[in-house]
Amino acid sequence: MYISLLIQTLTITAPVVLLVVLGVYLRHKQHIDDAFVTTSSRLVFNVSLPVLMFLAIVTADMSVSQHLPLVWFSLGAALGAFALVWCVSRIVRVPSARHGAFVQGAFRSNLGIIGLALCLNAYPEEGAILGALVLAVVTPVYNLLSVWVLASGDKEISWGQQLMTTLRNPLIIAIGLASVVRLSELLLPQVLLQTGEILAGLTLPLALIGIGASLTVSRTLVADHVVWLAVALKLVILPSVVVFSAISLGVSGPSLGVVALMFASPTAAAAFVMAKSMNADARLTADIIALSTLGSGVTVTTIIYVLNLSGLL
Repeated sequence: MYISLLIQTLTITAPVVLLVVLGVYLRHKQHIDDAFVTTSSRLVFNVSLPVLMFLAIVTADMSVSQHLPLVWFSLGAALGAFALVWCVSRIVRVPSARHGAFVQGAFRSNLGIIGLALCLNAYPEEGAILGALVLAVVTPVYNLLSVWVLASGDKEISWGQQLMTTLRNPLIIAIGLASVVRLSELLLPQVLLQTGEILAGLTLPLALIGIGASLTVSRTLVADHVVWLAVALKLVILPSVVVFSAISLGVSGPSLGVVALMFASPTAAAAFVMAKSMNADARLTADIIALSTLGSGVTVTTIIYVLNLSGLL
C-alpha cells in the first residue's frame, strides 16, 4: 500500500522535476542559452499558456460556479500567506533592504507553470479548470502585494498603473475571454480547438525546461540564513498552514489537491523580474527561486503522499 501510494504520488511530481533537471543539464551542456530561455519564456507567457487556460475553461465539463468556495479560499490563503510572511520578516528582523525581496520570495508561488503542471498531472480532467480558477484570483493579488512590499518607503506607487498592468496580463485576458465564451455558450470551430490544443501542448515542456535553464544552482550552496528561512516558509510552513486550513474548512478531493499543489509550488520566476525592476534585492530573490525550485520536488511529493495516505485526496 505504502509503496503503491508513493509510486502514484511520484507520477505527479517526477515528470515536472525531471523536466526542470533537463533544463539544468541542457544549459550546462550549452545546448540552450539565455536567448532560448528569454524567447521561450516570452512565447509561453504571451501565447501558449494563455491558450491552455482559455481551452481549459471553454472545454470544461463542469460548472465554474460550483467551485466558488475554492476561489474564495484561495484568495484568503494568498492574503494570509502574505501577512504571515510579513510578520515573520519583522519578528526575525530581516534587514530593511532585504525585507521586500524576502517577503515576495517566501509567499509568491509559481502557479502558472509548476503549480499548473502538477495539477494537470494529478487531475488530467479537473486540474486545468481548477488550476485556472486559482490562477485567475491569486495572480492579481500576488502582483499587487509584491509591488507594495517591494516599493521603498520614499517611492510613490501608481496603483492605477499597476492595476492596468495586471489587467493586461495575457493569462488574465485569456481567462476573461474564456469566461465570456462559456457564459455566452458560443461553440468554437473544431479546427480552432485542435490547433489550440497543439499550441497549448508547448507550454509545460518549454516552461519547465526554461525554469531549469535559468536556475543559478552553483550559488545556492552558499545561501545565507535569510534565504533558507524564506525557502522553509515557502515549501514547508505556508503549505502546511494552507492545507490544514483547507481541511478544517471542509475542502477535500481534487479541490484540496489543487490547493496543496498550487500553494506548495516553489517561488515564481516572475518574482526575480519584479524585484530587479523595482531595485529590490534581486540576488536574494534568485537564490530563493533556485533553492525552492530544487527542494520542491521533495516537499511537494511528501505533502501529496501524506494527503493520499490519510485518504483526504
